[in-house]
Amino acid sequence: MDWITCTKSFVTVIQHGSLSQAAKHLEISNSALSKRLSWLEQQLGVQLLKRTTRHLSMTEAGDTFFQRSLMLLDQWQQLLTETTATNSDIHGNLRIGSSLTAGDQFLIQAITTFSHLYPKVNIALHSATFGQLPDLNLDIIISPKIDDFNSASYIATPLFETQARFYASPDYLEQHDPLLLPEQLSQHNCLLLGSNHHQQDYVFDNGSVLRLQGNFLTANPAALLASAEAGMGLILTSPDHVQHALNSGLLIPVLPQLTLPKQTIFAYYPKLHYQHEKTKRFIDVIKQSTNNTSPKSSI
Repeated sequence: MDWITCTKSFVTVIQHGSLSQAAKHLEISNSALSKRLSWLEQQLGVQLLKRTTRHLSMTEAGDTFFQRSLMLLDQWQQLLTETTATNSDIHGNLRIGSSLTAGDQFLIQAITTFSHLYPKVNIALHSATFGQLPDLNLDIIISPKIDDFNSASYIATPLFETQARFYASPDYLEQHDPLLLPEQLSQHNCLLLGSNHHQQDYVFDNGSVLRLQGNFLTANPAALLASAEAGMGLILTSPDHVQHALNSGLLIPVLPQLTLPKQTIFAYYPKLHYQHEKTKRFIDVIKQSTNNTSPKSSI
């Protein structure tokens, strides 16, 4: 008997809902499976299952053990896979979270490059709120710096620096008075990211404080970008977010001397007892895709 085999057997029983179905799946006898479960309960000193001739259910301790076992067995399998994997062998799942302010276009570019390099990896991209850290459902979060993250459980790796500035469509600029000075922003419609206020104060890199106001407010960065491309007003965002629009001429820079303070984008991922190879390689791809000049050490 060993911990891994017996724990896998317990999880299989729960997933199949019966001893007989689990034993059939494991290709062992019912009595052999029962011995594994009994050994596990003896080692733990608690009852994991309530068993009758017709019914099988978990105890409270069994439910806790089951949930934790799923995570640990998954980590164990990843450890085995990544320890023996070569570049061409990397496979499995990579679950990525990105906060709304971390941007989309650079991330899609990195994901595209990564998928070409490692086509056997299944990638899932999820929206994440600012300050959210990876959980059991996410391997990595891409986000601006989180000040009070748990450094005992997570690693924060700086990826690149970004600096927001103003952009507008050529059509918008043709239809409005010239915008040459920061003070003239009060005469223009600013498209704002958020969900509550149509007036927002910003502290810029030169120390000035300006109030931006406009008639369109959204918490959806894609909608904000589309509204700027459609000529509704000015947008204050990072060049990484609007690179495609700049390349295609849909947007052009405005007041280039006026920028927000630099912001570092980080990758946050759990500290594990082994190196998560897919996460490491994805981080490397992001750094290469963004021509990273940030420090390479983790904090």
